[in-house]
Amino acid sequence: MVTDKKFCRIGICEDNEQYRKFLVNIIRKSYTREDSIRIYFFPDGASLFSFPKWKELDILFMDVDLPDGNGHIFAGKFREQNKRAIIDFCTNIGFPQADIFKINVFRYIRKDAGTDKIEHQVAETLAEYRRQRKFENFMTPHREISLEINDILYCEKQKRGTRIYLTNHSEITVSEHLDSIYKRICKYGFSWPHDSYIVNMRYIARVNRKKVMLPDGGELAIASKKWKLFQEDFKKYICT
Repeated sequence: MVTDKKFCRIGICEDNEQYRKFLVNIIRKSYTREDSIRIYFFPDGASLFSFPKWKELDILFMDVDLPDGNGHIFAGKFREQNKRAIIDFCTNIGFPQADIFKINVFRYIRKDAGTDKIEHQVAETLAEYRRQRKFENFMTPHREISLEINDILYCEKQKRGTRIYLTNHSEITVSEHLDSIYKRICKYGFSWPHDSYIVNMRYIARVNRKKVMLPDGGELAIASKKWKLFQEDFKKYICT
């Protein structure tokens, strides 16, 4: 995903205005930068699906009992189109229904659980979002962009900056030099098999002493002087 600026988009599908405000206060306590989140309110399922960017929500807090239907049904429809979002149910119902396992719900928040308990569950939800979605900012000649680390296939050295190849087959040229980028993203599972490339090891299909094969059939050369270090990086990655 490429954006001018990455915000965590949070949806609260809840008809009780007081509880919506309660959740917002808890969410904002867990974020140090107010501009890093966008919160959207939906009083019912229909308003959720009429929102133009509902498929782009990162987190959804879903009330089970909504004026126009069962929140489980709405969450199931939501999950069909949004596989990566984190879903939390908010409810007064005593026990989760069996279908939440199909929906892949992260937390089942009891509204009567008490502020401390709810704060803990919301904090866990936000921490899970940060764990799953790793982003880094890069400068192009015209603007700053935010890239999700798992969308980067490999990076190639250029005369003036670095070209970043993404898993959706698009390319972006940024101003930062390859060695600087490597220092920032090597912790995410990147290695440097050649002076001209760094590669995301999660997308290595095959490897031999001379080249790295990528899932799309592309190949990257391995420099002989880099082979030993690359081999160590790859072994460490697959054993982690």
